[in-house]
Amino acid sequence: MARIKYFSYYGCQDPSRRRENSLAADTKIDYIIEVLNRIGYDVDLISPAPASTSNFQTGFVEHRKRNSFRYFSSLRKGGRLLRAVNYRFINLQFFLWCLFNIKHGEQILVYHSLGYDSLFIKLKKLKSIRIIGEIEEIYQDVAKQKPSQERNEFRFFDICDKYIFPTHLLNKKLNPCGKPYVLIYGIYTVEPLRNVKWSDDDIHVIYAGTFDPNKGGAIAAVTSAAFLPKEYHVHICGSGRENEKETIIKTIEEINASSEATVTYDGLLKGEDFILFLQKCHIGLSTQNPNAAFNATSFPSKILTYLANGLRVVSIRIPVIEQSGVSQCISYYNDQSPKVIADAIRYACEKNIADPVTTLHQLDEQFEKEMLNLLSIKYNEKNTTAF
Repeated sequence: MARIKYFSYYGCQDPSRRRENSLAADTKIDYIIEVLNRIGYDVDLISPAPASTSNFQTGFVEHRKRNSFRYFSSLRKGGRLLRAVNYRFINLQFFLWCLFNIKHGEQILVYHSLGYDSLFIKLKKLKSIRIIGEIEEIYQDVAKQKPSQERNEFRFFDICDKYIFPTHLLNKKLNPCGKPYVLIYGIYTVEPLRNVKWSDDDIHVIYAGTFDPNKGGAIAAVTSAAFLPKEYHVHICGSGRENEKETIIKTIEEINASSEATVTYDGLLKGEDFILFLQKCHIGLSTQNPNAAFNATSFPSKILTYLANGLRVVSIRIPVIEQSGVSQCISYYNDQSPKVIADAIRYACEKNIADPVTTLHQLDEQFEKEMLNLLSIKYNEKNTTAF
């Protein structure tokens, strides 16, 4: 049985030792680990994520089935200075662990992050490691970064030997030399139905995701409710900074004061609670700002989550989604305005779409085969096409 090291800011399942992480990223990583296990690879995941509690945490290793999850010691949370010290403290541990535990020329899997791009650039020179870069998006397209981070981001892209991309467009932009790559839009696992729909006659619509105004999806979902009739209930689930959350809640209150439809903020749900809530709903919204630079290359993972739980999906029409393997399962709208989004929501209930379960099963089988091929390609082989 082969083993592979996987590097990411990944959270811990033990609630007493929680780490700061992205739930969406962790869910996709869990799926990729599952696929790696299926094709004969055990996984050692190494996470430099800091502790999210106020207590000092020593480093530890968590074991789940055939896989291990390593975390480093983290200082007590505090102000900006302590956070900066903690970042350097963890990065030092992380770098030293990599220096002494990664073999010369070893093939590793790295989830792209601005937090450690520079470390892997150094390790590439020191250890001649072979990096499979999992690139979800170009972070400087989402928000302005420091000049050094912008430089390191593209230097990291360049030093990768193979890639995992969410879209063809991102591959086209970042892989001009035609290095080996595979595509994965998101999680292709189909959730068993829990049969938990609400007993009322309302049509329940959900937006699940970030409140980041740069992405704009949450506020678009809330304001669309102003143009929906009374039988519609729009649920907002997700997270953001405190000021972003306050803006969403204030806008919800304003919409509820004047519209026939109902909008509620239902908090940040995780695990089984999130799945149960999703499956109570009928329509999922992917309403991010189509003019943002990141939409040219990143695929909204929430679309796969909605489809996996039996929801119909309403999305802005953008090339990364239209050119994907799930395009036939989506109801599109063409203009980022509340009324147009509301019209698309109403139309989604009537539209005939492809069976998402069959589509996801096909994508799952395809990704499993392509991932096995990607890992098997020798580094002295020239490959200029996707699998």
